[in-house]
Amino acid sequence: MIGIISVRFVMVMGLALFSECAPVYLHHPETGKTVKCGPYFEDPASDHSARLLKRGCIEGYERQGYDQINGG
Repeated sequence: MIGIISVRFVMVMGLALFSECAPVYLHHPETGKTVKCGPYFEDPASDHSARLLKRGCIEGYERQGYDQINGG
């Protein structure tokens, strides 16, 4: 029983370590340039969430006039 619990714990922790936020692409209508935010990987040992980093990247480009060209 303890072995099964340990295996499940390791599997769950492994999934948490490799959890990914998919990249988001943004396009600038005037320059025609396309940029990418991500992918970012969740790190349970970090204070920064991958979603917060991704959101910060997107917002930074949006302030410069970029528009998202895919879901995110």
